[in-house]
Amino acid sequence: SAHGVLRVSASRWPHVTRSSADSLGNPIDSQHPVHVAEESEESSNAKFGIGCLSACSYELSYSIKVLSGYWGEFSRILMIESRYFVRNDSLQFLVEVKQIGTPDTTALTIKSGGTIPFYWTDVRFPELMCVRPVQINTDHSTSRFKWSGGFDICSLGMTPLRIRSDSKSSRQLPCSMRANVEIRPGTGGTGITVSFREEESSGKGSLFRIENKTPHPIWYAQDGCLSNPMSASPMPDRQAGTDLGGSNNDQNGDLILPNEEVPFALDVPFRQGKYAHRRAATMRELLRLRVGLAPLFSRDGVESTKVIGLSSVGNTVRLSPSRLLINLGDELTTSLLGVRVLGIVCTDGPTRVLRFCLMEKEVSTSGAIGNVVRLHVSSPSAKPAQSSGIHRIIQDAARKSIRLLEMHRLPSELVARREAFYGEGLFSPHADRDNGETESCQSDVRNSNSKKDFEDTYSISASFRGFLFSIVDSAPSEIAVAFLRDVSVQAKYNSCMAMESAGVVSIGWLQIDNHCPSAIFPVALCPDEKSDDNDNEVTSDTKDEAATDAKPFLSLGMVFAPQHSSGISCLRSVTIKPSNIAIAIDLAFVMRVQRFLLGLQEYFHDSAYGGDSDWDVFPDLVKLFEERAGSTAAGVGSRKLYFEGLTILPCNVSLSVAPARALTPQQASLEGADAAAIHAAVRKGDLLIGDGSGLDVKVGSTNRTALAVIRGVFKSILVDALLKCDGASLDFAGVALRNHFSTGPQLCTYLTAHYLTLLRNNIPALLGSLAFFGNPVGLIRGLGDGVSDFVNEPVKGFKRSVEELDPSFVMDGVARGTGSLARHTVGGIADSASLLTETFSKNMAVLTLDRRYAQRRDRAVQLRAAERGKTTFVEGIESGVLKLLRGVVEGVSGVIRAPIRGAEKRGVQGFAKGVGKGLLGLLVKPVIGLSDAATDVMIGVKGSVERTSGGAEYGVYREQLRPRRALYGRDRSLRQYQLADATAALLMTRTRLAGEEYLSHFDMGSRVALLSVKRFLLLSDEGKELLMVKFKQMKNVEIRQVPKPDGHAEWGVLIFLRSPRKNGSEIEVINCEEEATAIELCTQMKRGMHVVVNDS
Repeated sequence: SAHGVLRVSASRWPHVTRSSADSLGNPIDSQHPVHVAEESEESSNAKFGIGCLSACSYELSYSIKVLSGYWGEFSRILMIESRYFVRNDSLQFLVEVKQIGTPDTTALTIKSGGTIPFYWTDVRFPELMCVRPVQINTDHSTSRFKWSGGFDICSLGMTPLRIRSDSKSSRQLPCSMRANVEIRPGTGGTGITVSFREEESSGKGSLFRIENKTPHPIWYAQDGCLSNPMSASPMPDRQAGTDLGGSNNDQNGDLILPNEEVPFALDVPFRQGKYAHRRAATMRELLRLRVGLAPLFSRDGVESTKVIGLSSVGNTVRLSPSRLLINLGDELTTSLLGVRVLGIVCTDGPTRVLRFCLMEKEVSTSGAIGNVVRLHVSSPSAKPAQSSGIHRIIQDAARKSIRLLEMHRLPSELVARREAFYGEGLFSPHADRDNGETESCQSDVRNSNSKKDFEDTYSISASFRGFLFSIVDSAPSEIAVAFLRDVSVQAKYNSCMAMESAGVVSIGWLQIDNHCPSAIFPVALCPDEKSDDNDNEVTSDTKDEAATDAKPFLSLGMVFAPQHSSGISCLRSVTIKPSNIAIAIDLAFVMRVQRFLLGLQEYFHDSAYGGDSDWDVFPDLVKLFEERAGSTAAGVGSRKLYFEGLTILPCNVSLSVAPARALTPQQASLEGADAAAIHAAVRKGDLLIGDGSGLDVKVGSTNRTALAVIRGVFKSILVDALLKCDGASLDFAGVALRNHFSTGPQLCTYLTAHYLTLLRNNIPALLGSLAFFGNPVGLIRGLGDGVSDFVNEPVKGFKRSVEELDPSFVMDGVARGTGSLARHTVGGIADSASLLTETFSKNMAVLTLDRRYAQRRDRAVQLRAAERGKTTFVEGIESGVLKLLRGVVEGVSGVIRAPIRGAEKRGVQGFAKGVGKGLLGLLVKPVIGLSDAATDVMIGVKGSVERTSGGAEYGVYREQLRPRRALYGRDRSLRQYQLADATAALLMTRTRLAGEEYLSHFDMGSRVALLSVKRFLLLSDEGKELLMVKFKQMKNVEIRQVPKPDGHAEWGVLIFLRSPRKNGSEIEVINCEEEATAIELCTQMKRGMHVVVNDS
């Protein structure tokens, strides 16, 4: 499948227009074009004008996918839709959206629960969206809301938007909306859905909330704005019926009265940098507030205003009521020197809360002197301002604070911080109806322990030694084994979720073995121990300790917050710590695992739909389009998740990829026709990439023309060049999300897009690790390690010499550093040279057009496969000379054998082709032998260098966990795994029984009997063949005592044959030491004879 984005301007789509009779002589109306059919009668008389000059810009998202069933073999479907869809999740309001700066006539109205596409109205304006709600059943032209600030709809996540009400309206209206930008499923990360929902005016469940637990009124506004043009007009007094604005200036900020809770949202959700090429402001910069104890642009407001950020929990701010000189006067401000208003940022489930409370501050001498100086500098005789609604509230709050200070009811700063952070022991005003005065009382939560919940707390701790999963395809044949070791689970939770719950999952080891025949890499996936050792720098003194305290493969820790009243699942922290991974795969293994997974998907699909799916039926395109249209509502019904912190640590992947080897005829007969065709197609390079179903192969293709032969040769060379690398280092950065709202599907979509982007960023490193180029990245990495050791080892030796006063450590450090540099340089150059010559040899083998020769060369035991044992230089020269001689012999003998083989198959035409192949092989095969000799010599040089250093090569070279599973009988039935049977089946593939189904085996001590469904084979303890008999030649099998030359008798199994053997014998005798052994062997042989009879 393929996904992408198209950006098309409306002016590039010329519309045929004509002028009406009333507009003759006037310019063409390009905004309302008239379309004229080409074959209409009036088309000849139409007056044509210029094309459409609209400034609209259309961003489209396209997807190319494979149709289901047989139609997918030939057909693809292209779906084009708007990149942006806007959804209204509000149940109370309609929603209008438009591009910021454009006229209101371009706004789009969305009904409750509706979804519409969105395009940019004018490319000359910023690509930002703004929104405003509209009351249902009201005229849209008289909306009672102002437009929100413009925000970027490509920034994923939730953004709070401040919605200002019209100053002419007296309704109680919502003050904020939540904009949620998500990736639309099924679009490959290109489609975006923007949804809107209003927040409660009390701030419950909102993204951000401000709580005033003091008797003082507090003004606040978003910081960083030169002016606040969308701030509310003077607000009516909600208590006394008088003006609380204090000024007609709209820049004074918003007011929060005592004991009030309000949501906070952004008036300016997007702010571009001041200078050219400056990045836009981050959310951390946008979430900065100016808070004060008076209207912000008044004199007292300027004196008392401070800035606090909502992005970090624990941020604090202290406001001084003693700075309100204009509103309070000399006497009250002097009495308030020991009072401060403390604001602290905390959390309430998914809501970030800025909570204000009172605290007592010790009055110092310098503070008192500074206050006196400030009084005299500000005004000679400061008197309280004239009485008004806002001034009375400020003065009443000051008197309450002074009374609490005199009664020693104010907590210290440390106590106030704790109480405000946890919401305990806060002050709330209560009215005294008897005397009309207002006093503050302290509601200490510690005295409310009568509501304590006596709930059960459960702890779970489970540890498993390991889990092993065997993957068997439909042949049947075991293709892979997955093993999990040292799995531990620990959890602690409360029955009513009234306390924090925590869980930890740890996987000590994960290994996936490749059990496909002729696998280049026996282990497909396991932790990269070499990379971990390099990171940790484990010394010889700490090896034992490191072995006992090994780093786990994967660790997952989660902490759940108590159940929140909003119903949103809140996770305080989620931490995922993967280890470095080594992956070594061949393409045949990837193809077979992929087909196994697709088979599982088809099975579950048929089970879900009753197995009535018909692959011959044309796909239901209407249903497909409906599913795509429904993707805009994805996540509406999903459970919301809030992550206070989600962290995925970075990891490194060492990737080794190689094409597959072709199967032998014996292996192909066991694996089945499909598996053999996959291996052959991969070896030929018949790959299909990007068809919507992942990686696929073209099975059964033949090259019938000369052009097809040339194309096939170069295709095989290209696949071998681009899909073969050894130890490519891919770095994947971590993920850090803070205060993140999401759903499960949206989180998966985000993480998938994140790691796909990182994979694309690693493409240069992947290309630099290809064997076709000699793995230059590996060479540079090795040289870097050598230079690092050349510098660091002498420094370490010098430090140790200083500590122990022994200069010999300096010399040892210099020697180690120099040796490491030499080893990495020589070994790296030798390794790159061997990769280049090996790639050249393999590609030249393709040019011989002799498939049998190429397959024999693949199946030969190559020196690189044995490199794990550190081949020496001498062994490399010996192997190189043999391969050079073999190449010359193959070239000379091919001149004779190829024409004879061609004449046997196709007569004169085959003889002519054989002569051409033989002459071509005579020229190419000796060159291949020379290149193979150079490869082995370079491998020997590298092995000798690394043997002296004890180093190891990059890649996965671990042993498999166990031999491949044995499948029994002609039907290849599955049974419980037995190590002895698996070992016997593996041994059988190396004998003349290879290619036959395994039946059983019998260990006779010094001999081993192997039984296939066709023949019986007896081997000695050295692997020598003692007896081979076909079951169809056995007439009968009996147990008798056979006399020995010394006069004693021993038990034996007599095999009566239907026809004499070449030596004239009609009976074969197998001597057994015990009667039980003879009985068991006879029983198994009779079982084999019975299988042959049933087959016939």
